[in-house]
Amino acid sequence: MAVLAVVALTAAELKETAVRAFALHADQAQQSFVNRAQHAVGEDAKAARAMRDGDVVAGPGSGDGILGVDGGLVHDWRAQILIPGVKLDQVLRLSRSYPDYPTIFHPVVAAKVLSHDGDRYSVQLRMRESAGGLSATLEVRSNIVYTRLDPQHAFVLSQSEEIHEVKNPNKPSEVLLPPGDDSGYLWRARAMTRFVEDDSGVWMEMETLGLSRAFPTMVGWAIEPIARIVGRRSAEASLGDFKRAVLARTGR
Repeated sequence: MAVLAVVALTAAELKETAVRAFALHADQAQQSFVNRAQHAVGEDAKAARAMRDGDVVAGPGSGDGILGVDGGLVHDWRAQILIPGVKLDQVLRLSRSYPDYPTIFHPVVAAKVLSHDGDRYSVQLRMRESAGGLSATLEVRSNIVYTRLDPQHAFVLSQSEEIHEVKNPNKPSEVLLPPGDDSGYLWRARAMTRFVEDDSGVWMEMETLGLSRAFPTMVGWAIEPIARIVGRRSAEASLGDFKRAVLARTGR
């Protein structure tokens, strides 16, 4: 833990090579995700029926969840869950309730909608993340687009536009660090979510992608297993939090 704490305090600089590598991977992952949302309707229905109530199935979105690139790491995780007895409209209504996110998702401490035009949103979230001795408060501004394919199918694409690490949060000395010139906890982020309604409820799949600093060479062997566990658990926790909020709002 002492080693990890030192890593957290070490500054990192975002390189253009890492930005390009993340964009390439994220674009490919997003296109694959949209293709599944648009064309894998039958497979979605099978997946929904196969899941047991309450289970979150989580794992790597590609590879083993963490991909090394020049100047950083790409994190790619995917999770699925069935929210029983609810309708797609109910689920989407809560998904769009961004000011309520601090009461839904544990890492979110503040949220606000910056602009809204139909199915397009600009949203700012402040999140507190802690894992394995590493911690950071992040302010993330994202563009989010909802697509309703038909009454039973929808998907959402979210892409970060700017991420600031917050130094000394909630103190008079609080300051937003320049993007890409911080501890390297998170430099880029995307999320893709799709929803399928059937007789059992709403089946939900979410894939999250992030770009962070690389593990320091001397301690990477110690941090990497922790990062994989954290990535999987974060995906599981997000869907678990969302499911509980949907069921609470719908009185189930």
